[in-house]
Amino acid sequence: CNDGFSAEELLGRLNHHCNLNGGCVSPPRAFLFGYPHLMPKMQGDNLRSMLEQVRRTYSKDIENDNETISNSDVNTNNKNNRHHRVLIGVDLNGVDGSDVDAARAALFPALSAIDILHLNEDEAKVLSSSSLHQDDEDEASSKGRTETKNGHDESSPIAAPIQSQLRSLHQKGCAIILLSLGSQGSYISITPDPNRLKQLSHSSSCASRWTPGMQVRVPAYTIGHGEVNANGAGDALFAGFCLVVSSWGGDAVRRLCAKRGGNDVNAWELTPEVAGTFASLVAWQRCDARTRDGEGMRSAFDLMDMMKKGDLPEILK
Repeated sequence: CNDGFSAEELLGRLNHHCNLNGGCVSPPRAFLFGYPHLMPKMQGDNLRSMLEQVRRTYSKDIENDNETISNSDVNTNNKNNRHHRVLIGVDLNGVDGSDVDAARAALFPALSAIDILHLNEDEAKVLSSSSLHQDDEDEASSKGRTETKNGHDESSPIAAPIQSQLRSLHQKGCAIILLSLGSQGSYISITPDPNRLKQLSHSSSCASRWTPGMQVRVPAYTIGHGEVNANGAGDALFAGFCLVVSSWGGDAVRRLCAKRGGNDVNAWELTPEVAGTFASLVAWQRCDARTRDGEGMRSAFDLMDMMKKGDLPEILK
């Protein structure tokens, strides 16, 4: 099935869905696509073309916020025309290290169309565009500092070669990289290009205001009772992160806080750290064998309350 699935078929299904819903009057805030390396017809230029077409299909000028208020967290008091730009996220899996050139060719032509790329350390190593020389490694080591969850700087947990690989992915056009580190949590890298970040600007996004070049490490959390099922943890991390980036900007935060009876808007400045912490909590629930199937699962509001109160699980060490 994967071998035959083509960009044309996917776009046809999206157009059909759009037509069924009155021409996408309420377009989605994000389009998440997974595992291009497992789909031969969804790679390279085909992947880029497909993502660009999705962007054109689901991006539009919004003349009246009431059009989307039922499905978004946008302040209804602002009636100015705004541009809705759908967020494009891509999740990697099946990256074959035995054929590095093919693995890179499957992704690199599409990086300029990808707003958020999710991958793990092994995949980052395969996709490295060049080998490091010693001077590159020394430079990466000297710059390898990152803001931790507590706001302090410490030596980056990311090896110098991977730091170089992340820079290479940014140089090819990717705006935000979410790197899974397993039990060590995750690492968020923001493009140093301010113009690329501005492309993320739309009514519900927060990412266009992030600091270019910023890097943040976020921890994973312990499941106290010990019943763990880590299957799907990366998918949950990616989905939670994209939810925040695509949907919780500015006015959205005020509305979410108001629904919970709060008014401390400043507590919800949506930094990469906040987005990463929320995503880590989503993954934490997914790994909990007692909540992963829905029973006892906390809502997004509940996870926000945990963050606001500082009532977070113990950090996994």
